[in-house]
Amino acid sequence: MTFKNILTASVALTGLCATGFAPQAFAQEQEVASEQPAEAKKTLSVVTVTAQRREENLQEVPVAVTALSAEQLADRQIGDVNDIASQIPSAVIVTGGGTSSSARVYFRGIGEDESRGAVDPAVGIYLDGIFLGRSIGSLLDLVDTQRVEVLRGPQGTLYGRNTNGGAIKLVSVEPQDENAGDLSAGIGNYGSFNFKGMGNLALGDNTAVRVSGVYKERDGLFELNPNGASAGLARDNLGKEEVAAARISVKHHFNDDWSLLFAADHTQDNSDPSPSTILTSSNDPSVVTDVDNDLFTIEPVPGAVCSPAPQIFQQVGCFANFSSEVEISGASLKIDGAIGDYDFASLTGYRQMKDDLSSHIGFPFSQQTDQSQLSQEFTLSSAFDGPFNYMVGAFFYNEEVQLDSVFFFPFSVGIDTNSAAAFSQVNFEATDKITLTGGLRYTTETRDVVGSSGAPGAASVAFPLERNLDEDNLTYSVKASYQATDSIMVYGSVSNGFKSAGVSPDCFAAASCFLPVTQEDLVSWETGIRSDLFDNAVRFNLTYFNNSYEDLQISATVPGVGFTRSNVGEAAIQGIELETSWFATDNLEFYMNGSWLDAEYQNLTAADAGIIKQIDPAVAGPADAACPGLSSTPGAMRDSQLIACGEASQLKNAPETKASLGFQYSIPAFDGYVKFGGDLAYEADSYALVANNPGSLISPGTRVNARVGYAPEDKGWRVSLWGKNLTDKEYYRNTTSTNHVYAELPLTWGVDFGVSF
Repeated sequence: MTFKNILTASVALTGLCATGFAPQAFAQEQEVASEQPAEAKKTLSVVTVTAQRREENLQEVPVAVTALSAEQLADRQIGDVNDIASQIPSAVIVTGGGTSSSARVYFRGIGEDESRGAVDPAVGIYLDGIFLGRSIGSLLDLVDTQRVEVLRGPQGTLYGRNTNGGAIKLVSVEPQDENAGDLSAGIGNYGSFNFKGMGNLALGDNTAVRVSGVYKERDGLFELNPNGASAGLARDNLGKEEVAAARISVKHHFNDDWSLLFAADHTQDNSDPSPSTILTSSNDPSVVTDVDNDLFTIEPVPGAVCSPAPQIFQQVGCFANFSSEVEISGASLKIDGAIGDYDFASLTGYRQMKDDLSSHIGFPFSQQTDQSQLSQEFTLSSAFDGPFNYMVGAFFYNEEVQLDSVFFFPFSVGIDTNSAAAFSQVNFEATDKITLTGGLRYTTETRDVVGSSGAPGAASVAFPLERNLDEDNLTYSVKASYQATDSIMVYGSVSNGFKSAGVSPDCFAAASCFLPVTQEDLVSWETGIRSDLFDNAVRFNLTYFNNSYEDLQISATVPGVGFTRSNVGEAAIQGIELETSWFATDNLEFYMNGSWLDAEYQNLTAADAGIIKQIDPAVAGPADAACPGLSSTPGAMRDSQLIACGEASQLKNAPETKASLGFQYSIPAFDGYVKFGGDLAYEADSYALVANNPGSLISPGTRVNARVGYAPEDKGWRVSLWGKNLTDKEYYRNTTSTNHVYAELPLTWGVDFGVSF
């Protein structure tokens, strides 16, 4: 698609908006400023985001970005990164299989589901500007959060490596010039309890301190029922939750232009890993299903008996050694100020993560990860009054990871990564309606890997095995926006991103020993409309994107090689995303988001298709259920058929349709306000495994949440009753083999009480 085509489509879509086409509702809005006359109708207000590394009006940013305020997070029961998914079009976010704290994030069909510490994410998660290098520990609780910004599409220019799918920015509340506090506690079913606290203290006119924390726990939802030699290991209360986190920040203003912000945080997560269980039903008779048709009871597959073998060799339903401890700490220092017509910022961040995991991921698995990272970024942004402004920056990153794991056999991998980048973005207001934006980023990266394996098949390899990766990348973005009216903006853009080259953490055989994978690349064409219509009562945002995705990094069993990481071919991904919100009355607001996604493999080789479908093109064999009608004789016909079969496969975690519809309704009552809210989320079927095995089909379907709260006027306290998954739907969104799944939460409810002072 050419840039001209994109701009033409933008103008056409603008005309559609201008004629009054405004479907209902998505929420990225807040109330109008308090000085608005009381008799005026409530309208949408300006939402400020920093998606382009400077404060801008959301509706004027030529990027696909969703912003959720602190109030919206509370009203929609968004407690952690997982809960964001239903509010974002084209997003799939779930807990990593067999873990308690890793985030499996996919935007527009692009992401990474490998939670082991040696594999990079494809969607960057940023905590107050600091990139989180590993997926383990990235499933953060949203405590004292000012807002969440979710950027979809490659962010290689301003955010750099490992953001080819997009970025999630978690922005904490900074210390305020006041003395204030907030305490809240809640209880619910399954023995759930949570406590949150925040205290803000002003130390004179120029300094303030803010402290916040959370503790939450919940009983386990699963019952383990082994038989045979493991019968004595039966227990309930499996899958418990126990998390404690705290944060302290200090802000000091040196003068009107310069300030310093220091923050430190610590999280201790002793929650059980999500246990694997057998799926309850399948349309494919070859898939073995659960004995009692209950996802929350874990027993061996029908006819299986637990053996007296050690736990490290036990099957699902017999394995009982589920445990996890994750400890995360971090500190950051931000200094910013004005130098003449320029704004300068320095952001230094240090983070470390340790985890000790014992779980079942198709087979017993354990890992111990020790990770630390240090990053430094400098930016200098112009603040000219004229039409031309720019920003330049430099970024430095060092990360050390040590991963020791046992998966059939013991493995050890040490990774030392050094990355440096220089970047710039230029904005030019060509007219009072047209703005042109261009950006470049040059990244250089080295990665040194040292690995050892205890697998008998790798006995011929001289350990420790060393691999050294060195790469340079140039990422770019070009954008043009047109302010058609005061309330309608259209834009077109082209940008690219990359996910760093890496190494497989597996070494089952000499042929598959810590194999390197090259970087994966993405080029995205995008066009969109941002509009506030009908006297700012309706917000209607529409985006179309078309992505070219190359050298996909996947984990799979490579025919003739074994289980490893590998690059495969190309994929073409296009889609449409809708986000709307509507103040139907002063008291009633509707919001909605939806997406349509068309993702398919293309230009595969026979080897690529063989990796995807786990069929060796060079080995004779009968027709495989994964590719019906496949020729049994190696050669051109078999290769052609296998390629067609591979290209017909669906990209994993890429549901074709996804939507969410919700409302907030507040009424004055009992000398205060009662607020009702609810949302309905739908997600179409998709596959969790590359091979599209029948047992890996995910069917989240429709889920319903609701909340009602009351707050008396000027009393400082509040109370709310909430429920999630109100239909008590049993479902799963993650699998690691053809019939091993990880159940999502059933119906949960709770009562929260809070007080501000």
